[in-house]
Amino acid sequence: MICFTSAYSQKKSIKKTVNNLNTYLEIYETLQSHGQSYYTIDSLKVTREDLIKEFEAPLEQIDSLDNYEAIGIIQSKIDDLLRQVLKHKKANSIDVASAFKDNLSVIKSNDNKLYSFSIDEKTGGSYRSHLSWMYYLDKNRFTEYPVNDDWHLNQSDKPTVFEANGYHEIKSFNSFNKTRYLLFGNFKACGSCYIEYITLVHFEKDNFVLDFEYSLESRDYDQKIYFDEGTKSLSVFYDTDDLTEDCFCSNEASNNYWHDNSNDSQLNSDGELIRLSCSCLFDFDGKTYKLSKRCSKIIKKED
Repeated sequence: MICFTSAYSQKKSIKKTVNNLNTYLEIYETLQSHGQSYYTIDSLKVTREDLIKEFEAPLEQIDSLDNYEAIGIIQSKIDDLLRQVLKHKKANSIDVASAFKDNLSVIKSNDNKLYSFSIDEKTGGSYRSHLSWMYYLDKNRFTEYPVNDDWHLNQSDKPTVFEANGYHEIKSFNSFNKTRYLLFGNFKACGSCYIEYITLVHFEKDNFVLDFEYSLESRDYDQKIYFDEGTKSLSVFYDTDDLTEDCFCSNEASNNYWHDNSNDSQLNSDGELIRLSCSCLFDFDGKTYKLSKRCSKIIKKED
């Protein structure tokens, strides 16, 4: 009876924490990131202890917060409660992919082990960044791994392989007796800036090892990186613009170009950017991706 009561209490405890998290996710959904708005302390469901923790100083008696303060403190509540849920002994007993409100994106690998959680950061501008958390389920326990962002809620000095803006898809497949995870992500960096990226990792000795990464910045929002389920190859198709001016097919080549060169060679006689249609093929060798084909074609200007 004692064991039964303890297990029941633990399950009840995690359900209560999930409900609390969903309450703050609902509140977060109502917060406006544009203009100036005010929210009462009661409507935000925060305590004086929450305010002191968020602003790191005792506060005078207040009854409302502006939208930026409200967004910050509710983000902190979501951060705390999500960690409470996933660190709970019974976390593996709930379906975390469907337990939360829709504004918390939950993406999992097809082996149900690697998870990406993210919410809109509500920056108020055209930069549509996300707050994200990465978790790995091993031996029925969730372990958090840091994301690559100095401004993340809980900063960490640990090296990390995961992107700060989270992912929208995670593929998993076996190779050389290891499970490889290929993660796909994207986000809007400005009104007409779009970044698409991929990350290939594997789990080894209680940590993740980076095998490959690639990103592409562009002015249009169409998908540019494609994965072939059969061959495991990656194909990239894009047209150059002022953000990506050549068919680099490599982040290192792009970085070297901007460091060592001007873009004068990419301009025509009228001083306009010569636009190219680019394609890149990356073959998977069992451990990483290697560039096997790179093509470019000048896009003729229409009369």
